[in-house]
Amino acid sequence: MRILVFNAGSSSLKFGVFDIAGTERHVLKGGFERFEQGRCRLAVVCGDQRVEREAALADIAAAANAVPNVLEAFGQTALDAVGHRIAHGGPDFAEPARLDDAAVAAIEGVTPLAPLHNPANLKAVALARRLWPDLPQVAVFDTAFHQTNPPAATTYAVPREWRDAGLRRYGFHGTSHKYVAQRAAQALDRPLETLKIVSCHLGNGASACAIDRGRSVDSSMGVTPLEGLVMGTRSGDMDPGAFGFLHRQLGLGIEEIEDALYRRSGLLALCGAADMRDIERRAAEGDDQARLAIEIYAYRVRKYVGAYAAAMGGIDALVFTGGIGENSPAMRARICGDLDFLGLGLDPERNRAVKLEDRAAPRIEREGSRAAVIVTETAEQLMIARETAQLLSHRA
Repeated sequence: MRILVFNAGSSSLKFGVFDIAGTERHVLKGGFERFEQGRCRLAVVCGDQRVEREAALADIAAAANAVPNVLEAFGQTALDAVGHRIAHGGPDFAEPARLDDAAVAAIEGVTPLAPLHNPANLKAVALARRLWPDLPQVAVFDTAFHQTNPPAATTYAVPREWRDAGLRRYGFHGTSHKYVAQRAAQALDRPLETLKIVSCHLGNGASACAIDRGRSVDSSMGVTPLEGLVMGTRSGDMDPGAFGFLHRQLGLGIEEIEDALYRRSGLLALCGAADMRDIERRAAEGDDQARLAIEIYAYRVRKYVGAYAAAMGGIDALVFTGGIGENSPAMRARICGDLDFLGLGLDPERNRAVKLEDRAAPRIEREGSRAAVIVTETAEQLMIARETAQLLSHRA
C-alpha cells in the first residue's frame, strides 16, 4: 500500500510517500519550512535525487497546493491512500478515523482548541480530498496517544460547568511520543512495557511526555498546545490570572491576548527570534537576550523531566527528538546538566557525536548512568502511514 502523508504544522509542512508492505519503505521525503517574506525553503529526497531550493510560497496553504506538482516531478503519483496529521481530535477521537464529511465537521468543531494547527491540517485535508476524491483519506490525531492519561492528570481544578463543557487537558505530539517510545525500547533491547520514559519533543512546538510502560500518563500540553514548555512563538506555562491583569493594565481583550500568546510569545518574545539555530548563533556572539532565552528554554524542560520522573516513580530513559532535540548538543547538555540526582548524566563526546542516519537512536549517557539518554529522529509521518494502513486493512 502506497500512502501519501501530510503533516502540516504551525511553521512547516512535511509530506512523504511510504510503501507500507512487508517491509516499510520511505519512498519520498519532502518539506517546506522557514517561511519568511513570502518565500520558504523546499527540500525533497527521493531515492538518489535530492533537491533543496527556495520557493515563492508565502504560507502553509500555498505550500500544500504545491505538493501535487512536487510529486509529479518525482514520478510519485500512484497512490493508494492519504494519511493526515490532525493536531486536535477533542474527546471523541481516540483512534485514527476515516475522513468523511462527518469526521471533518467534528474536527472543525474543536479547531478553537488548536487555532495554529487544525486550520492548516484541514486545508491539507480539503486539498487532498479535492485532488484525490477516489482515495481513502485517514486522520491520525496528536491527542489520541494521550487518551490513556488518568483523570488526575487531565482534570483542571475549575468549576464543574466548565469541565462539563469539555475543559480538560489533552496533550499533543502524541504520534511523535508514541514512535520515540517504541524506538527507545528497541535501542535498549527491552520490552516497552517494562520502561519508564520521558520523551522530549523539542521543536518550534515543544512538549514533554511521561510514558509509563508504553502508556502516556501525562503530557506538558493541555486543553490547547499553549501549556507547558517554552516554544518558538508560544508562551508555555503562564499564570491564568495574567488575562485579568493584561485586561486591566493594558486594556487588552481575550482575542488579543490569546493571539499574542500563540504568535508573539515564546522564544520570539524573549529575544526576537523563534529559530533555535539563530538564537544559539547569537548567544555565541555574546547576545545576552539570546543567552537568557536559551536558559529559560532549558530550565523549563529540565523541570518537566524531574516532575515526570517523580510522577512515574523513576525514569529508565530520557529521549530527545524534534528539530532542537535532535540537532542541538548544547541544549541537550543544558537540560541534562543538573539531573545527576536522577542517576542521569551525559557523556560529552557521545553527545557531540550524534549521528541519526537510517533511524539511528544513539545512546549518549555517560558510563554508570542509571538512566539511558537517547536521541532519535521523530518519525511522525511513518507512524501516520502505519496507522493509516492498519485502519484501512482492518476495514477492507
